[in-house]
Amino acid sequence: MFMSLIYTSLFISSIGIFMLLSKKHILSILIGIELFLNGINLFFITICKSFSDDIANIFILFILVITACEVAIGLAIFLLNQRINKTIDINSLDRLRDN
Repeated sequence: MFMSLIYTSLFISSIGIFMLLSKKHILSILIGIELFLNGINLFFITICKSFSDDIANIFILFILVITACEVAIGLAIFLLNQRINKTIDINSLDRLRDN
């Protein structure tokens, strides 16, 4: 059970890293970051439950707060980009600086 959760967290994190590095759309990149951070959370939960370590709960809470802030900022940038440039391509973010 322990190793299957470790492998699952590594698989989810690797999918997130792949999406982060290979996609060109803002929403796909945000989803990749979310998958990566959720894989890390699953890893910390597995470690916390198997070794009865309570300090991992603090890290999990910290990562969840950072993830919520990242989603809010990322969606704000996405909406601003879509409103100004009428596209969701990541290369169009250079034009946001001029406005």
